[in-house]
Amino acid sequence: MEEERAGTAPSRKAGGYTFMEERRKHPRAPVRYLGTFFSTMQRVAGEGLVLDLSLGGCRVESSRYVQPSTELTLRISLPNQVAPFAVDRAVVRWVRGRQYGLSFVALPSEEQARLHRLMGGYSLSPPS
Repeated sequence: MEEERAGTAPSRKAGGYTFMEERRKHPRAPVRYLGTFFSTMQRVAGEGLVLDLSLGGCRVESSRYVQPSTELTLRISLPNQVAPFAVDRAVVRWVRGRQYGLSFVALPSEEQARLHRLMGGYSLSPPS
């Protein structure tokens, strides 16, 4: 049985073997931030723990189920900061159990700059 990993997609290779291809474009930083999310289109809202963060998205663990392709508005509480990090639109790319991956689609320019500053403070793990 194949096991799918976050950020990878199955790909057929020679000899009938299936390998996983990396689709991440940005290195990830392991974090543990509280996040809240909602979608007016899917009528879903909840909170979760942001487990890793990159310039292009994040991985969240939540008891609230979301479906792939759901568009969410996301707020992430950052340490020592009053205002949460605001993602106007993120899309659920994958779901595995209680975890799901989000791709940032609409990020205000001031939040993009804030994310770049934040990510500059981490020792980043390359896409794997």
